[in-house]
Amino acid sequence: MWGAHWIMELEKRGIPGVFIVDRGFEADTQITCDKEGMPQLRRVVVPHPCGEVSDAELPKYLPQLIDALTRPLTEAESSPPPLEIERPERIAFEGTLAEVNRFFYKRGWSDGLPIIPPTEKAVREMLKGTSHAPGEVVTTRMLPESQTVTVEKVAIVGVMAGCEPRTLPVLLALIEAFANERFASTVRSTTSISFLAVVNGPVARRIGMNAGGNALGSGTGNLGNATIGRFLRLAIICLGGSRSGVNDMSSIGNPSKYSFAFAENEERSPWEPFHVSLGFRQEDSVVTVMTGGWSHSGPFAWLQEDAERGMNTMADAIAQYELPSGAVFIMDPMSARRIAAKGYSKQAAEEYIHARATRTLAEFQADHFYVPIVEPILAGHDWYGKKAVWSPDILKLRPQDRFAVYPEGSIRIIVVGGETNAHAQAWQMSRPSSALVEKWQ
Repeated sequence: MWGAHWIMELEKRGIPGVFIVDRGFEADTQITCDKEGMPQLRRVVVPHPCGEVSDAELPKYLPQLIDALTRPLTEAESSPPPLEIERPERIAFEGTLAEVNRFFYKRGWSDGLPIIPPTEKAVREMLKGTSHAPGEVVTTRMLPESQTVTVEKVAIVGVMAGCEPRTLPVLLALIEAFANERFASTVRSTTSISFLAVVNGPVARRIGMNAGGNALGSGTGNLGNATIGRFLRLAIICLGGSRSGVNDMSSIGNPSKYSFAFAENEERSPWEPFHVSLGFRQEDSVVTVMTGGWSHSGPFAWLQEDAERGMNTMADAIAQYELPSGAVFIMDPMSARRIAAKGYSKQAAEEYIHARATRTLAEFQADHFYVPIVEPILAGHDWYGKKAVWSPDILKLRPQDRFAVYPEGSIRIIVVGGETNAHAQAWQMSRPSSALVEKWQ
């Protein structure tokens, strides 16, 4: 996506550009070109990964590059016709449950699991969950393809995911939070990224979300968690235009891409809720989305006996995650209370873990993302709106010197669990984006 975008920006400035695209990424490139109004952007397709094309093979591609850079533009290239989008009929299909599911699956309107048919009656019932008009626009930037989404479309996908009408304000807030440019790359990534959704405030209890035992798992009592988490992935597919192998380039995949939503156990936590830490009021109902999910550690059993030793093991584990994002610790209330009993506020506990998640300078510079991401940040480029994520002074250290490897404020704790044991999980999740639920009631 970004490679095609950059070449199009060159062309718009009158500078000839050709996109060298790896074989297998042609469909992803074409979708971006169509969306941005340059469907015939010139490109040369090379084997994947392109970095492994040998010097001996390069002469084979040079004539193609030279031709693409020098051949005059055709009329279709210089003045491309507007993209024609077929408007579907309101009633897409009639049939049995099995036939409906086959129809939806063949058209890419499913996550692979059976869906609930979004009949006119079911959608009308779902729309009773909000006072907002069906045609009201929720976002014009639904990822990955920056689609326009209305209240009714959210209701349709909510039905498909098995959500109850009372959850609709949460679903609408979830779409608002997700439609954030900081997720534009991760939703298309080869790194099998998932999205975490956490619900805070009175609405979580009102709609029956689980913040206790097995809140992150599949099981009894998890209707709200399971269906709301599933809704986000179905929305990415059905409303955002995601397709595996086209613009979702996950190499392996990640089971948390199916559903990853829960409520915080605010009642049993010794600390302020997660949304309060983000700047919201205690009485607010808030949905927060974070991105990552490809690294996961736990259960950090030392928390059962020694809170500080447990936090040390947590820091050691996440120090090995790939840079630069940080981590979220999903912590059972028992663990949180044991840490709090040692005198730690939530912020102090987060800072303790942050300070001990260290690497040597040599290890830091050996990270896979050091050259493409970390070096530009050290040179002064911002990272998702932040500058000076790391001080350039770290480069003055000796190779064996250790320092905290994650940006300040990127270690976060959320309290969830049923208190059967003092455990915790670490997930490589970052870049929170939040929205108020009350807005959509």
